[in-house]
Formats: sequence, C-alpha cells, structure tokens
Amino acid sequence: MDSIIFLTQVKTPFFNRYYNAVMKNLQSDLPRSHYGLFALGFRSLFLLAGLGGFALILAWLLYQHHGVMFAGLSYYTPNLWHAHEMVFGYTMAVIGGFLLTAIVNWTRRPTSTPLTLALLSFIWIMGRLVAFIPSIPGWLVAFVDSLYLIMLAVMIAIPLIQAGNKRNYFMIGLVSLFAIINITVHGAILSGEYGWARSLTNFVFYWVLLLIVVMAGRVFPMFSQNGVPERYVAKRYANIELMIPPMMIAWILTLSLAPQMTWLWGGFTLINMVLHGIRLYGWYNHQIWLKPLVWVLHIGYLMLIIGFGLMFAMIFKPGFYYLALHVLTIGCLGIITVGMMTRVSYGHSGRNLHNPPKLLGPIFGLLVLSVIVRSILPLLGVLSHFNGMLISGGLWVLAFLLFVIRYIPVWFKPREDGQPG
Repeated sequence: MDSIIFLTQVKTPFFNRYYNAVMKNLQSDLPRSHYGLFALGFRSLFLLAGLGGFALILAWLLYQHHGVMFAGLSYYTPNLWHAHEMVFGYTMAVIGGFLLTAIVNWTRRPTSTPLTLALLSFIWIMGRLVAFIPSIPGWLVAFVDSLYLIMLAVMIAIPLIQAGNKRNYFMIGLVSLFAIINITVHGAILSGEYGWARSLTNFVFYWVLLLIVVMAGRVFPMFSQNGVPERYVAKRYANIELMIPPMMIAWILTLSLAPQMTWLWGGFTLINMVLHGIRLYGWYNHQIWLKPLVWVLHIGYLMLIIGFGLMFAMIFKPGFYYLALHVLTIGCLGIITVGMMTRVSYGHSGRNLHNPPKLLGPIFGLLVLSVIVRSILPLLGVLSHFNGMLISGGLWVLAFLLFVIRYIPVWFKPREDGQPG
C-alpha cells in the first residue's frame, strides 16, 4: 500500500507526462457512456457475477446430483471449490462492481477505463476457468486466480488516495486483505492443508458480512425512506451504530480464532443478533412491502439476524452449522447482493428506480424460497438436507438466470439519459 501511495503522490515532470500519456491513450474522445458494457465497473462485473451465480451453482448441482467431475475439484476438493468460488469468485465480482462504481461518486475521479475494466473482467473469467483445465499445474491456478483482487485493489486505491478520501481508505485495506488471504488459501492448497484453506475462506466470508453491515448502515435507511410512496424517517440509533462494527469484529475474531470457546463467540453472536434486530426495527415501515427494491434489502438483513440466531443455537446443536451458514450465504449475502445489483444497475444507467422491472418481485421471491428450502424446511424436518440443497440450488439458478436475462440490456446499452457511466 505504501508503494501505491508513493506512486499516486509523486510530483515529477516524468511521472506527470507518463501518466497523462497513458490515460490519453486509454480513453477516447467519446463520452464514456458510448462504451456500453465497459463504461463503468458495475456493468461488466455485475454481468459476470450474475453469470457466475448461475453457472457455479449449476456446476455444483451437477456434481452433487449426477456426480459430474471436473478438473477444479481435484485441485480444490469439492466442498472447498464450492466455498472458494462463491466467496472469491461471485462475491468479489459483486464487490468489485460496487466499489468501482461507488468510488466514482465518492471521489469524482474515474476508477477505470474501458480497457482496464475489460482486462479486469477477463482476469476474473480466467480465474474461474483455469481450474477446469485438465493437468494444469497447481501453481498456475493459484497465480491466475490471485490476479483479480490484486488489480482491483490497485484500481480502487489510486482514485481514493489521489482524492484524499480517507474515510474510505479502509476499502483499500479490506480488498488488499482479501487478496492476501486468497493467495494464502492457494498456498495452503498447494501444501495439502485443505482444512486451513477452508477456514481462511470462511474467515473472508465473515469479513464480507462486516462489509455488508457497514454498507447497509450507510445506505439502507436512505433507500428505505426514499423508495416508498410516502417518505418517512428511518430511525438510526447512534449508540447502536457505534457498537455494531466492533461487535462484528469481535464475533469474527473469536469464532475464527477460538471456536472451542463457545461461550465467548456465542456471547458475541447473541449481542450481534440483538444489535442488528434493533437496527432493522428502526429502518422498518409498513410501506416497504409495496416496493421490491426496498423489501428485498430488509429481508436480506433479516436473514443476517436469523443466521446469528442459528449460529447461537449451534452451541447446543452443532448440527445446525450448515443450516446457519446457508441462511447467512443464500439469505443474507445472496439476497442483499442481488438486491443491490438490481438497484445500482438501474439507477446508474439513468433509469427510474420508482419504476423497476416487474420481474424483480419473482426473482427476489425465488431467492427467499431458496433459503427457506435450504435451511428452514430441513430445520423443521419437512425436507432432508440433501433434497433441500438440490431444490434450493435449482431455485437459486432460476433466479440468477432471470436476473441476467432481464438485465443484459441494462448493462450493454448506454445510459438512457445520455450521461457518462
């Protein structure tokens, strides 16, 4: 990071001439809106996230139900491949698209050019495909898959540091942390330490939950009160907002570093459940049910609270682990990321957020059904875990297929209002 800061702060004639020449070559005189898919980060990366959410789970279902094998399973092992690809593949594409779009608003500086965004997207694709190549050396899989997060960290660091946007420097640190841990995961795999690789992958997922919580605190109240027919004031409790980040970090660290101390991480789990429950209650208004773009965020956040409840129950019923995990992954991560991708894509392409696609309700409904079938019905004894997984996966795949089909024109076409982006 120090080297990035140095490069962005150097004030020499040579550096200025070099930087200006590169940027001039990478950008044409056309407005960026004319580039379509590579005009802004959300476009190509949300498309890849949508395709990844569809294809990665479909491949997982084919393996689970039909025993279809592919090269990546021998490098990662099946369960680790599934976890790694949903965390470092799907989720990091969403995070990349969100950050490269949001930082433009935060800094008033470009985060990419069509060329750099196309290169970043290509690197993400290769990171997913490289493990499918038979007999490819493991070190090459590790190298290719590690490139995406390294490049993303650099792309978000430059505008943030140039603009002096210190409030969001932690985003640089977080993406850099993800990059370092992904490299470490591959190091563990190459050393045969698959359990360590899985623990590190889970560790990153917990930090993604923290990122969701921080992002939700910033924008969910605004989206809620502005997105309903009659504007209301979403309540925010200052003391709760101050407590949530350190309590989330305490939960992550105790669960990851001291899982045997159930009373410790269990206590932090219960505290987080209460804090997030109070937070969500303050944001709530009965009008949210009239707007899918609003209620999807509330349902996703509710899944975080339910997930914490099941995590606490694990102290007494360790078998609840996978039920709790999938409430947090499908329910919280999946529902909120799709909810945010649909909103960001529509809003940042110059479309009317008060008149979103009618297909959003069914898409969100399929995801809610997916988490119910995966975790709630098996908990109640209505479905077996295996059948719940298969049906849930099918609902997820269908939801993502509809999402991609409906949003392809949004990602490929220029902004409707003619503005850059």
